[in-house]
Amino acid sequence: MGRRELLDGEKAPPFRTILSEAVLRTPLRDAGEWRGPLEYLAGVTERPNVTVQALPLNAGLHGLTNATVMFLRLTNGRSVACTESGYRGDPVEENARVERLHGACNAMRDLALSPAESRKFALAMWEEELYDPWT
Repeated sequence: MGRRELLDGEKAPPFRTILSEAVLRTPLRDAGEWRGPLEYLAGVTERPNVTVQALPLNAGLHGLTNATVMFLRLTNGRSVACTESGYRGDPVEENARVERLHGACNAMRDLALSPAESRKFALAMWEEELYDPWT
C-alpha cells in the first residue's frame, strides 16, 4: 500500500513497468481478492506518470525471464539497479552491468505490447475475471 501512495499526487515520480502475462493470469487463491489488484492496475494505467506494458506469453523467452530488475536514477544522474529472484535481491552498481541490464530491459520492452494495447489487455483480463462463471 505504501508503494501505491508514492504514485499518487502532484509530485509522484515517473514509473514504468513491464508485467508478464503470466503474472496477470496467475490469480490469488481467493478470486474475489484478485479482482482488486486487476481493477487497480486498470485504473493506474490512466495516470500520466505511470506506464504499464504487458509482455505476452507468445513473446517467448527473453534475457530477463528469471529475474525482476528495478532501476533507480540517483540525484547525481547515475543509475543503479537491483535484481530480484524469488529468494534474494542483489544491488548492481557497476556501470557496465547496469548498462547490460538496461539493454535486456529495452529488448524486453520491444517484445511487449504498447501502453495502450496493455491497458486494453488489463481491462479485458479484469472483465474476464469479473464475469468468470467459475468464480
